[in-house]
Amino acid sequence: MALTNEIIQQKLIEKFGDQVANFETPFGLLSFQSPKEMNLKVLQFLYEDETLQFTFLTDLCAVHYPDKKGAELAVVYHLHNLKENIRIRYKVFTDIQQPDVFTATQLFEAANWMERE
Repeated sequence: MALTNEIIQQKLIEKFGDQVANFETPFGLLSFQSPKEMNLKVLQFLYEDETLQFTFLTDLCAVHYPDKKGAELAVVYHLHNLKENIRIRYKVFTDIQQPDVFTATQLFEAANWMERE
């Protein structure tokens, strides 16, 4: 059975409940978010789950939303399942006064360079 956005979303909700939210599919790309404290748990689940296997970090970037008080910065992960050739976008938001987000370098070595940029 082919991996679809619906299957990915269902598995995430089964695992994390309402801690994953704002599911959208702009241009067919599943996009969602969670609290920043959950980033490693969600990334590890996406990486290790037998069905999901998002083992390639395509891109990691930050976006500044100056009008979103308390959530001015977003860390955006673009992940790719190479076997099923499907991509997803995962976001966590943080306060600009305390922009600390757990590093993803234990799962994705390439995150080391991207996080420093």
